[in-house]
Amino acid sequence: MRIVAVGDRTVMLLCRLGGVAETIRCEDDTSAEAALKELLMDESVGIVLIQDRYARPLIPLLDEHGRSHRVYPVVVEIPGPQGSVKGDDAITEAIRRVAGRGIPG
Repeated sequence: MRIVAVGDRTVMLLCRLGGVAETIRCEDDTSAEAALKELLMDESVGIVLIQDRYARPLIPLLDEHGRSHRVYPVVVEIPGPQGSVKGDDAITEAIRRVAGRGIPG
């Protein structure tokens, strides 16, 4: 199972330093959306790390993927060098979207 990171140049460098061998560099929301759509269809991808700056506009696409009842790939938003876009913990927010709003916080 592959792990792939999607983000800007700085995030790509940091992911590679952290051991993520496969990265897709994006310059804008359009290129990020195209990369994510391709990765969601690839059955060999288990985890997609996507920079939150690019993930926020793609929430409808991620929700649609979640409703498809496919387990993989798991998509995790990661903050960029300036910190989190929204200020929330991306993992907790993802769990709230999947499990419902009953989670405290």
